[in-house]
Amino acid sequence: MAVQSGGVGIALIDHLSRLGIGVSSFASLGDKYDVSANDMLMWWESEPTTRLGLLHVESFGSPRKFARTARRVASRMPLLTVLAGRSEPGTRAAASHTAAAATPEATRRALFEQAGIIATDDLGELVDAAAMLASQAAPTGPRVAVVSNAGGAGVLAADACADVGLTVPGLDPATQHRLTALLPDSAAVTDPVDTTAGVSAETFEHALTQVAADPSVDAVLAVVAPTALADLTGALVGCAKPIAAVVLGQPESVLISDRGIPCYAYPENAARALAHAWSYTRRRDRAPGLPPALPDLRADEASCLISGFLAEKADGGWLPPVQTFQLLESYRLPVAPWRWARTEQEAIDAAADLAGPVVLKADVEGVLHKTAAGALQLDLRGPGDVRSAYRWLADRFGEGLRGVLVQRMAAEGVEVLCGAVQDDVFGPVVIFGSGGVDTEALADRAARLAPLTDQEAGELVGEPRVSAVLAGHAARPAGDLPALRDALLRLSRLVADHPEIAELDLNPTVVRPDGVVAVDARIRLAPRQVWDPYLRRLR
Repeated sequence: MAVQSGGVGIALIDHLSRLGIGVSSFASLGDKYDVSANDMLMWWESEPTTRLGLLHVESFGSPRKFARTARRVASRMPLLTVLAGRSEPGTRAAASHTAAAATPEATRRALFEQAGIIATDDLGELVDAAAMLASQAAPTGPRVAVVSNAGGAGVLAADACADVGLTVPGLDPATQHRLTALLPDSAAVTDPVDTTAGVSAETFEHALTQVAADPSVDAVLAVVAPTALADLTGALVGCAKPIAAVVLGQPESVLISDRGIPCYAYPENAARALAHAWSYTRRRDRAPGLPPALPDLRADEASCLISGFLAEKADGGWLPPVQTFQLLESYRLPVAPWRWARTEQEAIDAAADLAGPVVLKADVEGVLHKTAAGALQLDLRGPGDVRSAYRWLADRFGEGLRGVLVQRMAAEGVEVLCGAVQDDVFGPVVIFGSGGVDTEALADRAARLAPLTDQEAGELVGEPRVSAVLAGHAARPAGDLPALRDALLRLSRLVADHPEIAELDLNPTVVRPDGVVAVDARIRLAPRQVWDPYLRRLR
């Protein structure tokens, strides 16, 4: 166990001792002047008696070294942590949707996810997961069979499993047949299984054995309610699959029985512990992925654009539209065809050159969210529409209008947010999720540290809720997911290669069955920081 707070460490040792979980090593790291979390991970990697690692880490000296080391250790044993430092101290004014999404919680979750560490939200959840992983093998899949002597409690347990991403798929007909012969006529033998309150401990144990032998089951969740007819706690024994138990009315939130079964007071706690155990197996067995070969990048061109802008604005700032799109195109990011126009006639000529419906976007100092500022004119068809739109923008912004971006209007599709932000500690963080004008209200986003591997790009696309829409359904064909993953890989390389990119926002990016196109972009540059915020210094 390694903690940055001695008080937290003492509390955890007390909990683990009551559970009968031994502590092979303990370090209170404090400010990490001599021993760091990386040091403890490397010790656990070489020390054969430790089978489970617990971490409480508030800061990181080298996040990428931590992630690499933790990934190696997690391939051998589960690593658990509590997600400390999730709140934002104070209010940060974020001009881009991406910066608003890159909260401390998002970046820490991204780090732990990529490192293969199980991140819990509080100490109670950490202890619950530790009890499961210390006493049972990790499940090989998410399918859970619920067996209870109280039908209502079994339904609550099944709901709790669904809430944390586990499935309660139903039992094999052969298993149901055996349970029908074993249990009273009024029993339910699907999943969840209701043995009824009148069964004996022996019968309940046999039911658990039959359910655990079902090939469609990866883990068993046994729920027992106290009755005057039988004490079923003695029936909670090990079986062919990992098992967690819920003993309703149990005063302790979790304990490990004499037979090595983790017993929880509530179904929700047991379901979360099983979900964490399954997530360990999933992360341990997944392919690590490789950084993709992207030979068509023009990194030198991007460097020249960035250095030229910072030479004129030493403190940085938002890139003008032309340089923004040029920078994106240097890494072959898919942007809607565009032209720059300073006059009404240039705008008309640009629209004719692009062909088809176009959009006019006003370039006005200080205006970043164009829809809210009235700086956007959509679906313009022909010279008359373009002329009227340009004059409307000119009247609205007067001398503040520096020009207009004329862009071919993208066809309808699923709007997503693709972006990145430079974090002082974690470096470049890539954000993906639901996009459009409602992106902040939906708050449907996931994050990963850059640069992404091909595996991580796929995981990032599949994590937010919008992934279900991108995968397609009866009313909408699937989006071009390979093109979306490629765009995220290119974006992650761009911000990893050029740390001067402080914020990058591609919102919305439209995903269609025939491709992906970014229709709006904002990029803020800042001088590169050369200091390490957690570098140890003599004072």
